[in-house]
Amino acid sequence: MIHSPQPWIEVNRVEDRHFEGNLENWRAMEEAVKAGKVRAIGVSNFLIEDVNNILENGTIKPAVNQIGVNIGNTPEELIKYCQSKDIIIEAYSPLAHGRLFDNETLKKYAKKYQVSVAQLMLRYDCQLGCVVLPKTDILDEMKENRQLDFEISDEDMKKLKQLKF
Repeated sequence: MIHSPQPWIEVNRVEDRHFEGNLENWRAMEEAVKAGKVRAIGVSNFLIEDVNNILENGTIKPAVNQIGVNIGNTPEELIKYCQSKDIIIEAYSPLAHGRLFDNETLKKYAKKYQVSVAQLMLRYDCQLGCVVLPKTDILDEMKENRQLDFEISDEDMKKLKQLKF
């Protein structure tokens, strides 16, 4: 996976999207696929223009674009674009590093659905069509994070998408 289309010190701070360098890295990863060394390759933190660069100039489509997605941070246009190209969105930080667990608005929604705030946040990303991989080393939290057998209403999804924290 190419972890970022720009060096970390430049991420979304400069105009240079490093198209040529990303293509050079991508071609090397394509060679690894062709050699049978890896089965799938992908990108992370790539914006639409970065994904387009790979799609237009590479020979293998990214299997995944790993991006930050959570309530309060929903890059809806990027999600829809990647999904339209059959690129899986993997939501990193689906629980926003735990910083929203005490948010009163999210507590209200969680209470409505009789779930924890974490479950609400994970279900939100799932309903956006994202793959979610929450991080925890606490067994009870792991078990709770798997219990997502409820659905957030369309109306509530719209309201949650509009939240900014």
